[in-house]
Amino acid sequence: MRTKTNTLIILLAALLISTPSFAKLYKWVDANGKISFSDKVPPSESRREREELNEHGRTIAIKDAAKTPEQIEQYKKIVALQKTQEKLLKAQLAKDNALLKTFQSEQDIDTLANSKFEMIKSHITIAQGQSDTLKKQLLLHQKAAANFERAGEKIPAKNVSNIESAQSQFDKNQREIDQFNQQQVDLSEQLVNDKTRFKILKSQPSATANIHSDTIPSLELGELPCNANNCDALWEKAQGFIAQQGAPILFTSESLALTKKPTLSKNRGLSLTKLKSDEQTIITLDIRCADSKGGKETCKNEETTRLIKSFNQLGD
Repeated sequence: MRTKTNTLIILLAALLISTPSFAKLYKWVDANGKISFSDKVPPSESRREREELNEHGRTIAIKDAAKTPEQIEQYKKIVALQKTQEKLLKAQLAKDNALLKTFQSEQDIDTLANSKFEMIKSHITIAQGQSDTLKKQLLLHQKAAANFERAGEKIPAKNVSNIESAQSQFDKNQREIDQFNQQQVDLSEQLVNDKTRFKILKSQPSATANIHSDTIPSLELGELPCNANNCDALWEKAQGFIAQQGAPILFTSESLALTKKPTLSKNRGLSLTKLKSDEQTIITLDIRCADSKGGKETCKNEETTRLIKSFNQLGD
């Protein structure tokens, strides 16, 4: 092994010395595992990954190997996912900013919600009073029609029109009451969500959240399908899975979770995205690594593949 390494060093030194005005020198591994150095890459090797070396023999850039059609499609999918993540993050940060500017404490959230509840209740009380009045009018018109029928007379058109009008107004009033009741349900849900989010924002680190677009993807995505019955549980489970990998979550929302940006070659940046489509909801795990030679190796190694497989089994 030492002899092989020494031979490579001697070969590299010879190449450097033999290049009067050093421009570029490339290093790559061929199909047989042989390491080659040259200032020109043969056409037969042009699709392989190669390193560009400086005059000291250090790697200054890495040219990725040409992607297969399957890898190209996967890369497009990852780029689309990243754009979706950016939109989700931007929208959530705007909501968070508004929440923190509007409220100073959870008590403030309760106070505003209670005032809205009282307003809705007053609307319901008024609507119910109107409902009683409309119902009495409808019954009067229906009673008059019944009297005509018992007398064997034809119900006048005006009476029929009055019944239809009263019924229409009564139905409209009932829909308004249903809408007010739904507003109460929505407000209750918003109250819980706002207070939960407020607690998270007060406890989360102050680090600025971002998608880390300057890192590289692993070209493997974990995908965990879920439905209305188990999505919340799986979302919590997926976040716990990330924490077990030693990657603390710095930002989380109902549909996005982000860890720290990978700065060292051995580190991985993990993200979760929960997206709902017409057919189902999918929780996606994306793994990203530092944009370096070591980072690329980390994103391709067996541990990364194992993480993806383990994630996909969380729903089993």
